[in-house]
Amino acid sequence: MTDVRAYLHYFQQLAQQHVAINSFFVMDVNEPLGAMRDKIKYPSLIMNTLSGSYAAPNHDNTLDDVTGGFLILGRLANIDDFAGEMLLLEQMKQIGTDIISRMNYDLRKCELRASKAIVGFSINSVSYQMADGIFDNCFGFFFTFKLISPVDLCYNAAKWSLVRPPLGDYQY
Repeated sequence: MTDVRAYLHYFQQLAQQHVAINSFFVMDVNEPLGAMRDKIKYPSLIMNTLSGSYAAPNHDNTLDDVTGGFLILGRLANIDDFAGEMLLLEQMKQIGTDIISRMNYDLRKCELRASKAIVGFSINSVSYQMADGIFDNCFGFFFTFKLISPVDLCYNAAKWSLVRPPLGDYQY
């Protein structure tokens, strides 16, 4: 099962360690928008929200199938600079590829933080998509990937109470 705190912390560390990345954000739209007012530093690594589903075709061996990802975003100083846009997009794609490469390296090396943060990562699940004209003359790439791991969905009676006061007066 994906450890959300370990996942976010892992990518924050990758952003801090990569020599070309200057800031890190989680994809709460208000965070990068607020940072834009305070002069966000580009290139920036912005985490996408996690989504997922459980898969258990025979009601056993349940898997947590998570889709995660990030956006590598850079900004052009001048509007309508097509040559600059092409160069910036190539640079952002390379930085994203560097992150994916590091994830793959950390897992192969059995890096403890990666084994907690990106359980079940496979290079075969990675896809990317160009993101242009985002925010204020920003360009980059979205990278997405799957994290697939076993999850225990066993019923735990200790977490349930049959004698508990009502939560409210909801009318049916």
